[in-house]
Amino acid sequence: MEDLTLALITLTSFVLLFVVAIFADRAGMETSETTAEPVLVPVDESPVLARSVSGTSHIDTADVA
Repeated sequence: MEDLTLALITLTSFVLLFVVAIFADRAGMETSETTAEPVLVPVDESPVLARSVSGTSHIDTADVA
C-alpha cells in the first residue's frame, strides 16, 4: 500500500512540475514579444567607461611595496 501511495505522489509531482513548466514557458514567450529593442549608447557617453577611466589615475600613484 505504501508503494502505491509513493508512486501516486511521485506521478502527481511530475505532472504538476510539467504543468508549471508549460505556463512558465508561455509567460516567457509573451514577455519576449513585448520587449523593446536595446538602446545603444555611444562609448564616449558611457557612465561605466567614465568611471573606469577616472579610476585608473589612482592606480598609477598607488604605493606598491
